[in-house]
Amino acid sequence: MSAGGEDFAGGLFRRLYRPVNPAGLAFSLAAAVSLILLYMFLQSALAMAVLARFFGGEATDLRSIVKAGLIVIFPASLVVAAAAWWLAGLRGGNQRQVLSLHRPRLTLSGWLMLVGGFMLAMYAAIMLLVLALGIDLAQYTPGPDGQSPGTGSAGLVKEAMFDIANEPLLFLLVFPSIAIGAPLAEELIFRGQLFAALSQTRLGIAGTTVVTAAGWALLHASEPWLSIGLIFIMGLVFGWMVYRFGSLWVPIVCHGAWNGIYALIVFSGQGAAL
Repeated sequence: MSAGGEDFAGGLFRRLYRPVNPAGLAFSLAAAVSLILLYMFLQSALAMAVLARFFGGEATDLRSIVKAGLIVIFPASLVVAAAAWWLAGLRGGNQRQVLSLHRPRLTLSGWLMLVGGFMLAMYAAIMLLVLALGIDLAQYTPGPDGQSPGTGSAGLVKEAMFDIANEPLLFLLVFPSIAIGAPLAEELIFRGQLFAALSQTRLGIAGTTVVTAAGWALLHASEPWLSIGLIFIMGLVFGWMVYRFGSLWVPIVCHGAWNGIYALIVFSGQGAAL
């Protein structure tokens, strides 16, 4: 057995994913759309309460609205995760099988190699993209208080994160949303029941990976094109992870590691000491 665990052995293209979805494509599409709408509704409704509590109800201040929206991702994601679990169990489905939530057979070393390799691969992809297209990253980097760069917006979420980095209490409230909430909800929506249903059509796993990566990228349409492109690439990697390891926990953990480490980098570079 590999030092990384039984599932780690077998090379890059060993397939461990076995999609199971008795509910069918139409139901799964409706479930995914319902989860997205639920996610958006909960964020909007809860953000209004947070605005009143932490920001004096300044609903006309876009930056405050985005901050409030980031804070409430965590509770909203828990509701979405519960809804995804419930929907996966309808029409005779076994939730763990439909959502591919079985525990992967990986050792601690395997997890560390997997997450570390993912991080290195994504940073390499970013550097290649930057060099190939001659991109100036300063054009996509907010100022220390979250202000937009001179060339335009760096993205509503990124600018809000740089602003939050100066407020330790808000950072502590937002961090669970970034590192746990968003990865959990988004992976369940795009690479859970929907992924299983689409992969059993003519799209196959390759086509399903592209479609779900594109859908996930479009969910971040408020961000600049570079961020959307990188999210799409990351979605392709997460689709491969589902195919390779057969467990949704793998992209959830890698997604959470990416978000969490990025948030900590922003905070350590921009925020005041705790």
